[in-house]
Amino acid sequence: MDKVRAAHAAGQPAVGSWVTIGNGVSAELMGRAGLDFVALDGQHGGIDWHNMIDTLRAVELGGTQTLVRVRWCTADYIMRTLDLGAGGVIVPMVSNAEQAGIAAQACRYPPHGNRSFGKVRSYYSPDGDTIDPICMVMIETAEAMDNLDAIAATPGVDGLFVGPVDLALSLGRGVELQMTGEILDACRKVVEAAGRHGKIPGCAALGNDNARALAGIGMTFLALGADSGYIRAGAAATVAFARELRGDV
Repeated sequence: MDKVRAAHAAGQPAVGSWVTIGNGVSAELMGRAGLDFVALDGQHGGIDWHNMIDTLRAVELGGTQTLVRVRWCTADYIMRTLDLGAGGVIVPMVSNAEQAGIAAQACRYPPHGNRSFGKVRSYYSPDGDTIDPICMVMIETAEAMDNLDAIAATPGVDGLFVGPVDLALSLGRGVELQMTGEILDACRKVVEAAGRHGKIPGCAALGNDNARALAGIGMTFLALGADSGYIRAGAAATVAFARELRGDV
């Protein structure tokens, strides 16, 4: 089952997480956690050509839908990522319809796109069915906000995915790790544009409370947390307990 599209069709949020560590064991643990999807991070994380196949396979062992955030909006990278077996791509810094078209066409074979045929692996759902690749384009610049409808109307684009921290930077607000009213308002506009054009609205959630707020305004694709963050949080909790055990002040 394509849980991402199914959740959106039901008006419910698909909730997934990131794999940033380029290691099959970490990816397998995330794949077995019961998430709706796992996104491998090839832009800011440790996913590259040397470990992508192994990490994709590891996530798939747990029966979880895979996506890859590619490093940039370039057709060759998108095509190769799909050839290695990704179930879809998340494409960063898409600011206009032309860039959205590059991403969408790289995901589709002719006559709907310009993807070159050369599969190394095919992506199958946990049920064994093939799934049409998901193309999520990231809305994370002021220019993208000005071009929301044109981006959303681009054939082959499945969803609009907000990168809230980069969007805040682009709007001149600096690094914001808590979603302000202005960025939440921008997310509402993304949800509205996605609704007008039948696309999936999504966002990188900045914590559980933020995820609740995003789901409340209609976001149906939420990426929450990452393997590296879970390790840091778990280690910090153990350190805090050790200090309590010793009576450290």
